[in-house]
Amino acid sequence: MVDFFRAGGFGMWFVLLFGGIDLAAAVIFAARPEKRRLGAIVAVGVATLLSTGNAIVTDLATVCSKVPTNPEWANSPRIHLVIMQGIAESLTPAVLGLSLLTLVALTVAVGYRRLSAAAATTPATA
Repeated sequence: MVDFFRAGGFGMWFVLLFGGIDLAAAVIFAARPEKRRLGAIVAVGVATLLSTGNAIVTDLATVCSKVPTNPEWANSPRIHLVIMQGIAESLTPAVLGLSLLTLVALTVAVGYRRLSAAAATTPATA
């Protein structure tokens, strides 16, 4: 797991931070569903998604700048494998970020279910 996190580079910390905050907010929403909480969950979710994209792009740019400057890699007949490994490592922020956002979406769905159930049992006021 440490190797997975390290492969994603510095941007993984932002993905983890924003995704963790978003998941915590979703858990609070699921426990105590109030519509006013949804805006913050969506906004932090967008921040998680954007930090995921930023980490991927930064990692790919690093691969594209480091491989050509390393003569051993650049002149290797197996350069395609070096590039493939770099792309694989560059995609680890997507695995983390999208996994966290999936958990957020599922947790918010629980909150929505509880919200609609609470609304159905609350008597209407005239």
